[in-house]
Amino acid sequence: MAAPPAAVWAALLAHPELVFDALPAEAWPAELDRQEPLFLRIAWPFTPEPTEVSFVLRDLSGATRLDVRHQGWDEGPQWDDPLQGHFSGWLQGLALLGLMIETGRDGRTRDGTLALRQRYVISGEVPASVAPVYRSLTDADVLARWSEGVLGGAELVEELEHKLLRWRLPHGSELVAIFRPTPRGTHVALAEYGVAGLEASTRWPGMFERLTRFLV
Repeated sequence: MAAPPAAVWAALLAHPELVFDALPAEAWPAELDRQEPLFLRIAWPFTPEPTEVSFVLRDLSGATRLDVRHQGWDEGPQWDDPLQGHFSGWLQGLALLGLMIETGRDGRTRDGTLALRQRYVISGEVPASVAPVYRSLTDADVLARWSEGVLGGAELVEELEHKLLRWRLPHGSELVAIFRPTPRGTHVALAEYGVAGLEASTRWPGMFERLTRFLV
């Protein structure tokens, strides 16, 4: 994140609504094991058995690397869905936090009705730099070459170049894409707010696969 550790630490604690947007927690617990501004550890009761989450902030010459470690997981069918959900949830929270720190923008839906309904989140790393990934989703001619109409009828309602896209989908839900550069390409965090049924879980994973094949 393009901010020093002290700024990232302050935002991390001040914005639990971003960090936990796709997770079952709503606020930081009362008990925090912390070494300001580089280390934070919390007990996490929202798994089949209690687990532990730690945040480590590393200074990168004025920027910050924020590592999240969620440990204490066991094996077995009862752990599979929570593990997958938490993996996507933490990635979504970090993307939202990074966007807020660097731009001041809140990447969540602004529609209070949609915010109260279900959401679907998925993250993926596309092996290409941010500019071509962003263009593939905003240039109508390029989008038509790979997307197979997945965004057909969607209205683009907000753009922050190379950082954020927001669409209103035909059935009334809202799709937000947050872009984060990585050493290997671009991390794209997608969230559809106001989902109904299982359509989102069949629509967006396929979009990631097609986009990756198109850009590789």
